[in-house]
Amino acid sequence: MALLFMSQAVLLFKATAEQVRWPEHVLCNSPNFQLSYVSCDPFQDVGLTLNPCPDLHSVQVNSSLSLVLNHSIEELYLSLDLIHGDQKPIHYDDSLCLSHLPRFTFCGRRKGELVNHDWPLKIKAIRYIKGQFNAEIRLVNQDGHQIACANVSLNKG
Repeated sequence: MALLFMSQAVLLFKATAEQVRWPEHVLCNSPNFQLSYVSCDPFQDVGLTLNPCPDLHSVQVNSSLSLVLNHSIEELYLSLDLIHGDQKPIHYDDSLCLSHLPRFTFCGRRKGELVNHDWPLKIKAIRYIKGQFNAEIRLVNQDGHQIACANVSLNKG
């Protein structure tokens, strides 16, 4: 009975996946700025954290990413677009995992595995920017399947 209910719930979720809007997650909310993100993958939310919340004086924070893989990642590619107003001033692509060059511990992970990755992050330019910035971050595997997607917003007065 429980298995039947679970399979019906999965079918219902897949049928309405295009309608899913994940909640906004606030990474940092200080008097100087707010940093938040929304997962743009209709099939899963992504967990991101920053600790401590960077301020105008700190430049080193610890960041973390957590997600369950819906597809294996023998190769993994990052695409980032920074948007300010109507313009995309920065587009950045990078290979994070290649079959002959696994740069991170999550390279080679299989579908269904949990990925937790922590790394230090240096933030230098936050004191110099003003306004609202949005970034779209996409991770795609060797077969073109989306592994993760997030829309990040930075508002600084």
